Amino acid sequence: MTNQLFIEINKFDNWAQSQFDLPQDDIGGEWECNYEKWDDIYKPFENFIATIDPKQLTNKQKNRLLYIIARDNESQYLSSILDDHFLTILTEQSISTGHKDDKWQLAVQLYKLTDKRKALKLLEILVNDENEYVNRRALMELAKLKSEKVEFYAEKFWFKNKYGQMEEYQKIAVLYSLKTINSKLLDRYIKLAKQSEYPYLEENAIKIATNKI
Repeated sequence: MTNQLFIEINKFDNWAQSQFDLPQDDIGGEWECNYEKWDDIYKPFENFIATIDPKQLTNKQKNRLLYIIARDNESQYLSSILDDHFLTILTEQSISTGHKDDKWQLAVQLYKLTDKRKALKLLEILVNDENEYVNRRALMELAKLKSEKVEFYAEKFWFKNKYGQMEEYQKIAVLYSLKTINSKLLDRYIKLAKQSEYPYLEENAIKIATNKI
């Protein structure tokens, strides 16, 4: 794994480890933006995906690509330039071994896949991911692709009750997903939202109900 891209990924990783005593997942904030040599990663990444057959990637290489995609979660540039083949293969790898910050970024790119059935299949797996943010973003992407399963997952998300304070955002995602597909269930959930104890949920419900979004 001597390709220039992986050399630059390792440089970033070494920099991160030298800056913080905490594991990278525990640092918080937008710390990755402090790295001054992102362009040294972007250019080799562009060249790599333009010249390498993704089917030839080893698991180690896939995981290093996912690592740097996860760390690029503010600009989301790396995930945005993946072609069909890389996007599919890396999403499959992410589902198996990935991190929340590569999973959700890949989820929001899946609409680009030419094979919409494949996109829906991958999104449904991510909708069932244990991470709250990953499954929430995946639900909204399912709605954009007009999946027939959005209403099923909307009910599941609304009554999940496993994420504490983040349940409010699960419910907000339900409202926007139902609106995206013009669901007949939307009025019911708007009514439930207005009766809830969550202020932001009620605020978003009112905006949706009055078409102020």
